[in-house]
Amino acid sequence: MEELRVRDILAQRQIPVSEFAKMIGVTREHCYNIVSGRNLSWDKVQKMAQVLNVPIRTLFTPPDLLISGNDPYEIVYGRTEIYKPNDIITFCEVNEKWGEFSNMSTAFAVEANGEYCKTSEHLFIALRFSGHPQLQREILDYDNSMWCKKIFVNKAEYKPLQHQNWHDEYFDVEVMKYIINLKYQQNPNFRKLLNKTKGKILVEDTSSQNNSNNVSRWGAQDIRKKYLMSKIKSDVNKFITQKEKEYEAHDSSLKKPRSKENQVIIDAKRKVEIATAENLKDYVKQSIRTHCNIELVGQNALGKMLTEIRDKGYLEYHLEYPLYLFKAEIK
Repeated sequence: MEELRVRDILAQRQIPVSEFAKMIGVTREHCYNIVSGRNLSWDKVQKMAQVLNVPIRTLFTPPDLLISGNDPYEIVYGRTEIYKPNDIITFCEVNEKWGEFSNMSTAFAVEANGEYCKTSEHLFIALRFSGHPQLQREILDYDNSMWCKKIFVNKAEYKPLQHQNWHDEYFDVEVMKYIINLKYQQNPNFRKLLNKTKGKILVEDTSSQNNSNNVSRWGAQDIRKKYLMSKIKSDVNKFITQKEKEYEAHDSSLKKPRSKENQVIIDAKRKVEIATAENLKDYVKQSIRTHCNIELVGQNALGKMLTEIRDKGYLEYHLEYPLYLFKAEIK
């Protein structure tokens, strides 16, 4: 990551570090570490940008960031980019427009060394556990890729079994390039879908995901969009909580209990009201996610792969360390 220049911004605005600590909700000592570039996390970067009301890119110097352009576009893996809405096509949820580009999508299965993989994510997770064929079989047999990831990638019990070099020198990115090549070669409809995006840069929009360096590495986030989605979620949840309190208060104020028939009717009405609020929350969040692109920032490794293979027909990759699917080595 480039050199952090938050201290310069604070000096320009005459904001003491002690005051800035209160603004971002940390102790004074912790704040000194953060503005010095130590103990820095993606959520803290977002928080500082939000509090200072500046784009994330202005927190760093030198500004060796690329504002995306349509043609030509130089793809550099591992570099943070700034994407403007007119230049890009975003994808996120598998059930939304362009969602087939997600690794979680079942639209385009992949076969590797004779093994059928329901999604590219299944294969990616299985290769993470190279050298553990029984576990790989369990992964490939698992139906839902999202839950597969939550179980096998996120649970502490499986971490000691992961490929020891998985995060070394962007090895996992090289593995994904291998998988995207398979997906492209084996699925004509995947190629057709990619061709519909010609002239645009594909970006995996991870704004709705929890903050982490890994999230900004594979995709890109829009902090203002993220704030809007968080705000609508918070507001609707507060509305539902308030309504439930009103229901309880009203029920306790009744001089005598309702009849069973009336209680059934009242309960049904309340369920409809709460469900309507929940549906509205989901609809607004989806609308924000789909249409409210302001400025997405991230390394966008997956989006770059899809853009590059669409335009070149092949991704060059280099597997620095041995990698196996069951007993067969991946080449």
